[in-house]
Amino acid sequence: MPDHVHLLLSLDGCGKAVWEYVGTWKGLWTRRLARKKGGPFWQRTFYDHWIRSREGREYAAYIVGNPVRKGLVRDWREYPFTRAHIELL
Repeated sequence: MPDHVHLLLSLDGCGKAVWEYVGTWKGLWTRRLARKKGGPFWQRTFYDHWIRSREGREYAAYIVGNPVRKGLVRDWREYPFTRAHIELL
């Protein structure tokens, strides 16, 4: 999304806490985006929510549906920044 990011992660067996993973991810993107835009782009904090496996599909559908609801694309598969695993949906 142009103004926010949703990540739906499964961290089983990765050996990192959520805040470590998010920090690494934000750091990588900060370096990439700094070349193009400059300036800060992230809030200092983030909101996280633990999802039970039975809720996963609902959250995944909500996340990939964001660009459709905002009128950016007609189908979520058209949005270039979606990296969804089809089996979740």
